[in-house]
Amino acid sequence: MSKHWFLWRAVNAQGALKTGRWLGNNTFEVQKLLKKEGYFPVIIKPQKICLRGLLQRSGIKWSRFARHLYSLLEAGIPLLQALEIMTSPRGNVSFEQKQWLNVKDSVLAGCDLSEALQQLKSPPSSYVLAMIKAGEHSGSLAKILNEVAVELEQDDAFRQKIRTALTYPSLLLLAVLLVLCGLSLGVLPMYERLFASMDVELPVLTKVIFVVGRKLPVILQVTAALLIAVLLSSKVWKLNRWQQYLKGKVRYLPYLGKVYLLKDLVQFTNILGRLLMTGIPLLEGLRLTSGTLQTSEMLTLTELLMQSVKQGNPIVDVLSASKIFPKEKTEMIAIAEEAGQLDKMFSHISQLLRTDLEYQLKQFTQLLGPALILILAGLIGLVAGGVMVPIFNLSSYLE
Repeated sequence: MSKHWFLWRAVNAQGALKTGRWLGNNTFEVQKLLKKEGYFPVIIKPQKICLRGLLQRSGIKWSRFARHLYSLLEAGIPLLQALEIMTSPRGNVSFEQKQWLNVKDSVLAGCDLSEALQQLKSPPSSYVLAMIKAGEHSGSLAKILNEVAVELEQDDAFRQKIRTALTYPSLLLLAVLLVLCGLSLGVLPMYERLFASMDVELPVLTKVIFVVGRKLPVILQVTAALLIAVLLSSKVWKLNRWQQYLKGKVRYLPYLGKVYLLKDLVQFTNILGRLLMTGIPLLEGLRLTSGTLQTSEMLTLTELLMQSVKQGNPIVDVLSASKIFPKEKTEMIAIAEEAGQLDKMFSHISQLLRTDLEYQLKQFTQLLGPALILILAGLIGLVAGGVMVPIFNLSSYLE
């Protein structure tokens, strides 16, 4: 049974009213835990899903957390006191402050920061947890938090760049749909009534256009509703199997699949390089990196690399046999593996692949815009032709 968060209000042995949030299977389990801790429960209720938590960009949230905590630790403030400052009440308690309160309580109970973050209902990515854990073991938590903040900010900036690049094609696609809806709601019904009143024999193309025009608004509404339902369901119920299925299908889309795979390569080399720089062993770094990948090809490659490392074989053998890892980058990895400089080489390759990804993305958006314009012109021409043919036939008949 999956656990859920429950909000509770209880009175302690001194008569003071306390509130909090605990993870449990049901209210009875939370009630037993409260009584075990010496609390007398007043209210226990399941926590409702917060829309803000669904729509918030997690990368920005965790980069803010890492940046804030880094600045406090760098100033010489102990971890527990830094968390106390971050959770100090300022008017209404925000959604984030409630999370940090849970983190502070866990650290106060003796947990490491990485363990406390992992206990959250929406924990950070495996990369963030691994970096923080490495910082705790090496005694350089502040430095690691700064690196995490920089990496998350760079990743969010790149995602924003992708969204900006896709804005123009998205507007063109919206224009195509609006034009089609306008034709189906305003123009086509008028001509259909005209031809019906004159008892004109319609060509097959014109009949198809009229039928599609009548059903197009309903089709678009149903499609939009299904897309919204799938997106909300994946956010609320974490439909990981469906998400992985859809992500795997994106790989086979023309050109976009190449961009998608290249993005995974950038993430793979970048995260693995940063993990190796913190002193994490290669096998553990590969395991943690696999949790951030999206395409099935990259997941399979990572599993093969882990098997090779377990057997004591060089990873360059697996990369050389791979069809998705660039051959020239494989040669660079081979040299770095012999020299014991895999961490620096993976980071360098990540920068090269990121440059290539930006170029491919630019090319994709430049091709997508004219393609959508051609599609729009073709559809309008098809509709115009289908409507004009009966008019020409009618004029010939009248003559």
